[in-house]
Amino acid sequence: MSRILIVDDEVDLTGLIQTKLVAEGHQVFVINTGEGAFEYAKQVKPEVCLLDIMLPGATGYQICRRMRKDPELYRIAILMLTALGEEPEIIHGLEQGADDYLSKPFTLERLMDKIGSLAALLTTLDYRNRVSNLPGTDALKREINHKLARGEAIACVYMDIVGFEGYCKNRGQESQGEVIQSFSRTLLSLTRSLGIYECFPAHMGRQHFIVLLKLEDRDRFCEGLAETFDKESRSFYTPEELKNGYVLTTDAQGREVRCPLMALSIGVAHTQYRQFKSAKKIFEALAQVRQKAQPTEGKSVIFMDRRRTER
Repeated sequence: MSRILIVDDEVDLTGLIQTKLVAEGHQVFVINTGEGAFEYAKQVKPEVCLLDIMLPGATGYQICRRMRKDPELYRIAILMLTALGEEPEIIHGLEQGADDYLSKPFTLERLMDKIGSLAALLTTLDYRNRVSNLPGTDALKREINHKLARGEAIACVYMDIVGFEGYCKNRGQESQGEVIQSFSRTLLSLTRSLGIYECFPAHMGRQHFIVLLKLEDRDRFCEGLAETFDKESRSFYTPEELKNGYVLTTDAQGREVRCPLMALSIGVAHTQYRQFKSAKKIFEALAQVRQKAQPTEGKSVIFMDRRRTER
């Protein structure tokens, strides 16, 4: 069961919610004012926070931002409770770092569903890919949202191992794990060798990866990654394949085709010129820039988003 903090000035409502949650086996803490709510959260260290927007003393937005900036509290699952219920207020709450929202009035059943979803979210944040041992999409998106809510300057580096499918088809299924594990080790060793300790590498599935890092580390990481991968990936090929610049495989019709040597397509979205408000917007930008980075002749390519459009 979860440790849940309720921050809401409606005493009757909080009492009702508390009774329900305690009956479900949760440990519940309540404060009916925004004043001191952050300090109380520091004291009780909840896993989930039900946070009203309109509060005396401090707004839910302000409290949410402080929680996301705090190293002890930033992982809390935050459910915004709002009597406003209008889309701008909801979006604004999510941009402050809230994980979800619930408009008043609501039923206790609906509230319990939301709390269950947040508990499931916290579980997925600890998920690790069984091959790469890296976290996945949910954990990455939440980390991006938290950093954006804190106003940090960030860069998201998307990596696609081009030529991976052809290589695996040539070598067999067991080769997939070898390439993925090798690349995961490369990511971790490279960040250490470059002294980049504030980063968040994630495995999106198959040959797709994203690394979240500080904006100031963007260029040296990308350049180091391209150079390192182009050098280390050659160990997967025979001298003849390296000389030819391709491996042989078959297409869907069974015809023999040449597949180029593996190289990285590196697309970068960042906050140097644009103000992103959510991970969703950054992922949209990454979907666009990744198409621009097309490796040629087995050499990795970096495409940096230079657009200045506000998002």
